[in-house]
Amino acid sequence: MSAASSLEYLHLAYLSKPVSERVIYRKIGKSRPTRLVVLGLGNGELARRMIRMASRFSPGKQVTFTGIDLFEMRTGGAAVLSLRDAYRLLCPHGAKIRLVPGDPQAALATAANSLLDTDMVVVRADQDADRMRTAWFYVPRMLHAASTVLIEQGEPAEFRTLDRREIEGLARARVRTAA
Repeated sequence: MSAASSLEYLHLAYLSKPVSERVIYRKIGKSRPTRLVVLGLGNGELARRMIRMASRFSPGKQVTFTGIDLFEMRTGGAAVLSLRDAYRLLCPHGAKIRLVPGDPQAALATAANSLLDTDMVVVRADQDADRMRTAWFYVPRMLHAASTVLIEQGEPAEFRTLDRREIEGLARARVRTAA
């Protein structure tokens, strides 16, 4: 990695704003993921930075990024990132980009089997809690033993790493409530 790339990583991992995102950049530096999934793109900047960092830490490997978002269907005054604008923002960084419109429940129901062996999953705080409750059912099948799952929670928002037991518990909770 070049000196400029190293400086950018250090800036993102230890000095960038918002502070809550630093943990994601540090995890990318440590685990070197190449298969990324983000639920809720916001304005797309976090996804763009994640792709750039993953590409830099995995030279010669194809980074694949899947973004699941409501895009133009967002409601409640949330800033709209169109599907087209998301592609424009994310494509120039060399990763294979797949954007799936919809809420996490519907999108993961259709896409989870194509997202096997995902290295990192990031769940943003803007995801509908009821839809996420049922979406967790699909997450365990996407993961491998070394996968990282981060969820944005709290006020102020912070990203927390979920362990495998928590993920399995969330997936089972969906099954119990659906019965």
